[in-house]
Amino acid sequence: MGLQKIILNFILKIESLFVLLFPIKGNRVTFISLESAKLTSDFKLIYEQLDKLQYDIQLCLIHYHKNLFGQFLYFLNCMKQLYLINTSRVVILHDNNYVVSHFKRKGVIVLQVWHACGAIKKFGNVIERQYPISNYDYVLATSSYWQQAYHQAFSVSTDHVLPIGLPRTDELFHQEWIKGSQERLYIQYPQLKNKKVVLYAPTFRGNIYKGFTAIDFQAQQLMNALGDEYVLIYKFHPLLGNYQLDGDQRIINMNHEDTHALLSLCDYLISDYSSIIFDYMILEKPLIFFTPDLENYIQSIGVFVNIYDLKCPVCHSVEEVIKAIQNHSFDKTQMKKMKNVFFDNQDGQSTQRVVAFLNQQLKS
Repeated sequence: MGLQKIILNFILKIESLFVLLFPIKGNRVTFISLESAKLTSDFKLIYEQLDKLQYDIQLCLIHYHKNLFGQFLYFLNCMKQLYLINTSRVVILHDNNYVVSHFKRKGVIVLQVWHACGAIKKFGNVIERQYPISNYDYVLATSSYWQQAYHQAFSVSTDHVLPIGLPRTDELFHQEWIKGSQERLYIQYPQLKNKKVVLYAPTFRGNIYKGFTAIDFQAQQLMNALGDEYVLIYKFHPLLGNYQLDGDQRIINMNHEDTHALLSLCDYLISDYSSIIFDYMILEKPLIFFTPDLENYIQSIGVFVNIYDLKCPVCHSVEEVIKAIQNHSFDKTQMKKMKNVFFDNQDGQSTQRVVAFLNQQLKS
């Protein structure tokens, strides 16, 4: 344990003794995030519904940066977290949380929304970590398929992995939203009209401690082979910042655009171990895996899902990606089967189910 962590632990332990003097407020809900300083995605949807019910809602949101000033802000934020966590009836997370894992008091309910519809790659307590994840009470999931994996990753009982859906997927089950997203992007990017749109959206390599990198992808080679009727758009994981691909005007940076809007627009998705593939399954469109490092990835990190079992093209080179697109080697029936495996509820009503669950916990 580094000196900074030792100092943080000492201060939080002292603070935790004083916080015990304050009662848990039965109507308080606290949202905690290290990924964004504002409400987004699932958090925003849940907040909007809970706010109508007039609960005492607290926000503890920052965008964590791994620099000296960022570490200082995180230090202060942990102190704020400790007070809010231990005076709230319900705490809602979407990433891992050090304070919850070490300093949560009895009587506080922690709901892990998580930021993915599933997980190909192993994570959480299944892999080597600086601290074990603990003290989560419930975890949201899109399907009972994930109960065993989330049980292992988050150290919660399988019956506390709730397959009631994730709020942000609701929009992908509504055709009006999909059509509106397409029209907005066509206005913003008229060069996409009447084109076959290929979206490249991989996950990162590395971690927060060793740094993040992207795998090499020869975008121009792909476009040269596919011809003028195709356009490539790309969006990298937010942890990679505005990482860009080299190439001509048919290769377009979409790092700043909404991921679900891009999924609604594209005709093909090229991805790897990213959980974006599960969101994409809702739309039942062609999926291609580009995983030149598959063997090493399985050995070094491990996977919950063998991508070969998903029955989509698994490519180890750009040449194989080109062949997969040109040969139209896709089975829509198989994509429908996968959608049914990974989404128990396909009615676009997940937000209502989550809020109903939270309301039940707050009134119990």
